[in-house]
Amino acid sequence: MSKYKQTIIPSVKTPEAWKKLKGYELRNLIFDTIKKKYAGQSVINKDFGIPITISVSSGRKTAFGEAIYSKKAAAVLILPDIIANAKYNNWGNPKEEEGANIKGYMNFKCKVIIDGKTEHIRLAVQFQKGGKYYYNIEINKIPTPERSKA
Repeated sequence: MSKYKQTIIPSVKTPEAWKKLKGYELRNLIFDTIKKKYAGQSVINKDFGIPITISVSSGRKTAFGEAIYSKKAAAVLILPDIIANAKYNNWGNPKEEEGANIKGYMNFKCKVIIDGKTEHIRLAVQFQKGGKYYYNIEINKIPTPERSKA
């Protein structure tokens, strides 16, 4: 088990215009941001010391693969900080249909502040044959007293 403790909590504010976008607009925004701003960049994760590559295919998975919401788009603005500061959580085995190139998934967690509220990000890092790592992110909300009463 890692002794790494996340000491830097990345912070971002969602641009007001982004809060009004439709799902398909947010998906395109996320994908375009990753593709134009980060594609090809490698970020060293402080917990494991591994280089995680921000790729177009990872950007596609983040934008088009799961649920979409403005906080996820905002998190993309601080993507390198999330990757660098995430703490290792567990290992996931690949599915049979994924093929021999996928060795498994290193799952990380990262606290972030989005629009003044602490959120938890799940960072799934795909470990591929040849030592390459690619990511996908999802934001998980921690129940607050107001949310859990609903």
